[in-house]
Amino acid sequence: MTNKILFVTKGGEQCDDGFPYVLELAKSLDAGIEVLIIYPSQITNSFEDIMTAATFAEAGDLQTIKKMMDAEQDAFKAMVEKKISGLISRSQETAVELACHRADGDLAGAIKGFLKSRPYVDMVLLSPSLSENRKTFDIKKLLKNISKPIVNISRPLAPEI
Repeated sequence: MTNKILFVTKGGEQCDDGFPYVLELAKSLDAGIEVLIIYPSQITNSFEDIMTAATFAEAGDLQTIKKMMDAEQDAFKAMVEKKISGLISRSQETAVELACHRADGDLAGAIKGFLKSRPYVDMVLLSPSLSENRKTFDIKKLLKNISKPIVNISRPLAPEI
């Protein structure tokens, strides 16, 4: 098995979105899967969490902010690790080779850097979780910086009632 598929996803609750499609494609192509999980630069994104941190900062209680952010990061990492374990067990059931990696920051830069050291990757598949946020997802930038075929996996449409 020399062919590899790169599955890029955003770390979080929905990091396994699109994986069943990638797994079936890998089986049909007799290819392995490299998973690249992009961790957000800022985990705290709810208004309440940001305002709580600002309140503690104004009071000069930086230690509490650090504890709060560390606990949030630990919970986030534990959740992602659980999702990764699920991906690994599903790939083992189908005998598809799987390797997981993580990167921080810019999506296009992370993919480009990953592919630079792994020329054996044949195509890039993007999880539906990546295209949710238009601020971080720029398909033109991806196409400009990445020479491999890119497939953007979308969520199935909800049935009309």
